[in-house]
Amino acid sequence: MSVRTFVTPGNVIFSLKTFLAAMLAYYIAIRFNLPRPFWAVSTVYIVAHPLSGAISSKSFYRLLGTLIGGGATIIMVPNLVNSPALLSAAIILWVSGCTFFSLLDRTPRSYVSLLAGYTVLLAGLPLVTAPASTFDTVVARVEEIGLAILCASIVSHVVFPVHVGTALLGRIDAWMARAQALLAATATAKADQARNRAERYALAAEAADLRSFTVHLRYDGSRYRSAVSLVTSLQHRMVAILPLLSELEDQRRALATLDTPGTEQAKSMITAIGSTSLSSPEFIGIKTDAPASFEAPRRWEVLLLANVSRCLRDIAQVSREYQSLRDALKEENAARAVGRFASRENIPAQHADIAMAWLSALTVAICLTTSITFWIASAWTDGMTFAQISGVLCCLLATMDDPVPAMRKFVYVTIGSVIAASVYAFAILPLIDGFVPLVAALGLFLIPAGICLAVPSFAIVGMGLCINFPLLLTLQAHQSSDFIVFANSGTATVLGMVWAIVVCGIFRSVRAETNARRLFSVTQALVAGIAAGQHADAHVTRHHVIHYGRFLPQDKAALAAKILNQVWEAA
Repeated sequence: MSVRTFVTPGNVIFSLKTFLAAMLAYYIAIRFNLPRPFWAVSTVYIVAHPLSGAISSKSFYRLLGTLIGGGATIIMVPNLVNSPALLSAAIILWVSGCTFFSLLDRTPRSYVSLLAGYTVLLAGLPLVTAPASTFDTVVARVEEIGLAILCASIVSHVVFPVHVGTALLGRIDAWMARAQALLAATATAKADQARNRAERYALAAEAADLRSFTVHLRYDGSRYRSAVSLVTSLQHRMVAILPLLSELEDQRRALATLDTPGTEQAKSMITAIGSTSLSSPEFIGIKTDAPASFEAPRRWEVLLLANVSRCLRDIAQVSREYQSLRDALKEENAARAVGRFASRENIPAQHADIAMAWLSALTVAICLTTSITFWIASAWTDGMTFAQISGVLCCLLATMDDPVPAMRKFVYVTIGSVIAASVYAFAILPLIDGFVPLVAALGLFLIPAGICLAVPSFAIVGMGLCINFPLLLTLQAHQSSDFIVFANSGTATVLGMVWAIVVCGIFRSVRAETNARRLFSVTQALVAGIAAGQHADAHVTRHHVIHYGRFLPQDKAALAAKILNQVWEAA
């Protein structure tokens, strides 16, 4: 990647905005004598997102999850502190259970369960040796996180805001342009079957990613915030197009084996449709009943032509509905448009992979059990950090089929953060006197790291640097560095990540073959349901089929974007 594509104006503005919010939170925290200002700084980077609406939704769910986790901590720690084994078991069960429930919801709402889980881990474990301060510690943590959320939201909405609605509809229009190109390639048979299949997979993955953005629309500052139902229906039509294009490709190939006047005319009609825009009035109003009335001496040809007619008619219908919804979204009064389209079809819920959720929860439980046991047995003070980091990392990346590669990258980035933090703690910060020089010094590291956070392929690098750096520095109102304390903390952090890799590598990594078997079994059940007449709505069936497209192979850029989205959702 060249420097020009990396250091873009949008990425630089995002990094500067996030740094401004982080320093604002840091300043307010030290002015009000909050015990851990560094938590506020790191939280700003955890909730950071280029889209202002996404920050609002993420912040709301994160704060709600933190409140629930804080309440659970207040209940558990004082009541079970006299029985360390029982308290440890309660924390492990709580974190594992919250991880399980978070994986059943593939939207950012899963933050609530996820944060409720590892808030207990982060706030509860340090209180084992000081249960009397449980309430004060929980309140301080909620204040620090609330402060960070408030600063991040205000800066994001006031300074060069980027709205979710505008970005989302731009991506939808780009998606439809790619679908139009795929229709042309399918209808004219200009591209080979493998290339068309790869493009359908890519479009399916993109459609699945777009759906995760829709939940942010409710918190957007644009006029589209009241049109969530329209955007959902619009995306429903998008995913319905892909199976139809696959079917059309099969029919085009079958027609090529026949040589009769009827099939030639049908092929001509398919080719003509391929050169027509999906949103044009000519395509939307096209008559597709003609092939079924062609003279066909053989029964197979009659069925084939009737199928072609039905497929083209379905494509035209979906395109007509899509264009009506897209035109409605262009209206200035989105609420009025929602009223016109008040009657909605039954859009099914997303697939919940219960087996993988159980496996992830079990892995978190094993990781926490072993790490807490090591902490107690070794009597190492920073063994608590070891247990916290290993558990949190397992929770954060639980949505991935194989989290080990991402975890390895986190380890390398964390080692870099430890080195950078040591240079700052013992060589730079002792020479600084005053808040403004401190901000300038921190900006030399955090602003470039924040640019990495905005680039999908470097997102894990940016997140690891921006979150770990303030935590390792333990930024306070008055800095005081102890090398032994710093070395122990850095070592525990890295070892905690390494242990998470070991546990996930043994119990959690899922191979591509296993993923394929899971997808095949789900598809078998779906086909059986169709045969039994359980899926009368063809659009619902197509919606299900495309939903499983998130399991399909993706290129590196798409995978990087997916990892970024998952980490942003989990953090």
